[in-house]
Amino acid sequence: LAPALGLALQGQHHHFVGVPLTSRALPHRFRSMAVEWSPDQDELANRNGESPFVPKEFLDGSNFQRLYQGTGEPRRVSAAELAASFTCAVNAFVQHYWTCRKDYEVSVEHQVEGSGHVALEGMTPRWHDDLVEHFGVGSDPEATMKLYTSATMVIVRRVFKHCSLESDGAAVYPPGAELPSNFQLGHFGRPMSMGSTDEAGKATRMLFRLFQYPEGIPGVDYNEFIETDFSEWTCRKPVHFFERKPFYRALNCALSQDAPNVLKGLMGIIMDMNYFINEKHHSGGVFYSGVGLGDSLCLATVGAKLRMPRFLSTTTELRFAKSRITDKVGPALLVVRVPQGFWGARSISHFSSCPEEEETIFCAHALFLVEGVSTFKVQGREVSRIDLRVLDKYDSIQYPDSAYQGYPAALEDPGGHEPFTRGNMEN
Repeated sequence: LAPALGLALQGQHHHFVGVPLTSRALPHRFRSMAVEWSPDQDELANRNGESPFVPKEFLDGSNFQRLYQGTGEPRRVSAAELAASFTCAVNAFVQHYWTCRKDYEVSVEHQVEGSGHVALEGMTPRWHDDLVEHFGVGSDPEATMKLYTSATMVIVRRVFKHCSLESDGAAVYPPGAELPSNFQLGHFGRPMSMGSTDEAGKATRMLFRLFQYPEGIPGVDYNEFIETDFSEWTCRKPVHFFERKPFYRALNCALSQDAPNVLKGLMGIIMDMNYFINEKHHSGGVFYSGVGLGDSLCLATVGAKLRMPRFLSTTTELRFAKSRITDKVGPALLVVRVPQGFWGARSISHFSSCPEEEETIFCAHALFLVEGVSTFKVQGREVSRIDLRVLDKYDSIQYPDSAYQGYPAALEDPGGHEPFTRGNMEN
């Protein structure tokens, strides 16, 4: 796999390129990932912010829980299922809703226009063996987390909102609709004229958000499009391109948006990461994270119990957290108190790509109690500080107050203005 795809661990850059297994090689639960799902609730891809909060009760009715079926007891994932999950997840990132039912089963021998094969040129049928033997997936307890924290990239398909492609494959509908300058059909990568972030809203005026159901494309009945064999489709098609995204970002995007079609493939990976996080109890402390909460910032009120669907990464070093705040939508500095002996977070600094950050990662859908909310300014921009006490994910294990370290009496002012102290929390 390393020679074929350029993969390498321990801080070196490597790229996942989708590598489908044939249906014969896949465990039964991974064989059908077509669009025929019945989600318990609408996906949330139209929300902004890369780390949105959700209410505590969100988990019970979520697509995540329907697929994860969490009970509070972490479960191991076999090497075969884990390798299959990586394969299906990578393909789900590329294909997303593009996949039609008849053409979903894609192998090295069978590729169709809808499979995203343009982005899958580096496929190798040895994907399972390489993941297990080369990277230790399913045998090395740290393997999945190392792939998550490293420079692994995945390929995703991006779809334009405002236009479609005529059946001749060249003209754009409606007439007069403009595509970004430098955009060429079939070329890989985001056009240089488009912003690199999905959060600022600039790109999303023209693009559907990552993993958002692309409904309402002019001239295209998208439901009919994905129900029809691509070889039989003669009408207009969505306009799209492929681009690379960090693996961790694509995974967390699917979690934050509760996107069932992608989560179905990711579930083995998520279960394995949660199992690793829960293998040890945390020593406790105070941790920081600079995030973009988007509109969910309004949920952060004192006394509220909120979840973070994504795997939340935190650091003991305030300077690293504050360096990631200013480019966010709904920017916030999370100050998180973790009790001694906590079950649901783990330090990963010993193999993190940035060991100096002393990183602690929380399990997916971690639960927090909001203890304080205030604001300050960074480079003239208002940023929220949210003090959080982490709770047991299912709110069943109670940790005494004495297990929690207190908030620092004063923090270095992230904005370079007045001292950041408990005394001005309500100001």
